[in-house]
Amino acid sequence: MERTDLTRIDDFTWEVPESFREAMRVPVRILASGELIDEILEREAIEQAIRTSMLSGLVGHLVVMPDVYSGQGAPVGIVAVSKWPVGTIAPGAIGHDVNAGVRLLGSDIKVEEAEGSFDALADALTAHIPSGADAEGSISLNKSEVDHVAQSGAQWALRKDMAQQDDLVRAEEGGRLNEANPSKVSQAARSLGASQLGTLGGGEHFIEIHAVEEVFNRAAAVTMGLKEGTLVAQIHCGSRGYGRQICADYIDRFQEVAPSYDVAPPDPNLVSVPLDSGEAEDYMGAMRAAANYAYANRQVLAHRVREVFDDLLEGAGQRLKTVYDVAHNLGQVEMHQVDGKHMRCYVHRKGAARAFGPGTPGISLPYRALGQPVLVPGSMGETSWVMLATRESMQKSFGSACHGAGRTMSRHEANHHAEPVALDEDLEGEGVRVRSGDGSPSARGVRVKENIDGVVETVAGARLASKVAQLKPLAVMHG
Repeated sequence: MERTDLTRIDDFTWEVPESFREAMRVPVRILASGELIDEILEREAIEQAIRTSMLSGLVGHLVVMPDVYSGQGAPVGIVAVSKWPVGTIAPGAIGHDVNAGVRLLGSDIKVEEAEGSFDALADALTAHIPSGADAEGSISLNKSEVDHVAQSGAQWALRKDMAQQDDLVRAEEGGRLNEANPSKVSQAARSLGASQLGTLGGGEHFIEIHAVEEVFNRAAAVTMGLKEGTLVAQIHCGSRGYGRQICADYIDRFQEVAPSYDVAPPDPNLVSVPLDSGEAEDYMGAMRAAANYAYANRQVLAHRVREVFDDLLEGAGQRLKTVYDVAHNLGQVEMHQVDGKHMRCYVHRKGAARAFGPGTPGISLPYRALGQPVLVPGSMGETSWVMLATRESMQKSFGSACHGAGRTMSRHEANHHAEPVALDEDLEGEGVRVRSGDGSPSARGVRVKENIDGVVETVAGARLASKVAQLKPLAVMHG
């Protein structure tokens, strides 16, 4: 695809018209600066976005974030909106890792207080927190207990003395989605959920210790508890094998029943069914159960991080306070303006953060007047950002923003076409301590992430979110 195929809406918005491909149901709007757009157009992700726009029942436009990259079926970094209840729902447009997301813990701990302890912190996090795709944790659950976690979300951790009330107050949806239905979850998924709570996972999941490098919005930073020169911890993980199995189960089930609804998928991994069908109701109940499992998982990991800080920095764990917990892969029923009409919609976000503007119902009370926090982790060992959603995001992107730095290629492409490097040597040369999930300080991999600054400048320039603070990495534990 070339620039000439696009209509430029404004400095940061480019549209692939609905007429570009016969089966498109809505136009595709790409959020990118003039510097990013040509590189984004070369990605397979744009072809995937066009196919995603062919889903039956979509309204408005399909949003492509500047951190987009190719995924299974739909790309990672999109927002697709169906009209409720006459549209369709597609698990592949939400993602396999249901409620992959980020928890940020702020503190009043000055960097100088922990000077000389960052290697020990990295070692202790690795020893204390199981990671890797098949990792099992110290929490063993039976079937009914897995269902209880899936019903309660982060509230389960509160009852187990692994959370503070303020953790839930400062989490998206209070750390729990209503109407979860664990009875619609397979035994295979339950078996995975029984042993993986409190584990980090593999792939791009991580725990990082940062310093607040620079504050851009001091009033917002005060509300968030962020101050220059203090330590923060960032946790990126999701629903583990439990959520992945749920997504796989329902893609298989939808493929079986889709012909009876006369719904032809644009891609086998983008199969959908009507929102008012029994299969859609079952999937939504199971998907919400996976989301709650992920909220509980990030809460348990936050508790483990606090334990490590308590041990190494003389009780400093209780000085780590939740700034926010945001989901990246979710489907939710929301009210939005679509083509001038206020309507109920089903919003698929895959690799996109909810970004409700100031005053929007549903924002955690501490932030309702400010707007929803948007946490934007950088590539491993690089800067991350804290942003704040604006009112404009509600019109431009259905209350959504980017979820990270993005990728120049998928993990599969990276493994086959790029030369691995010793990440610990590469990053420690930049002053960042690195530990891998297998406990080894040395990890080999490929650095294929975008320059996060370009992504953040696009999000700010498009007025989806404004900058609050920049975070500098000090120690990394990756899955």
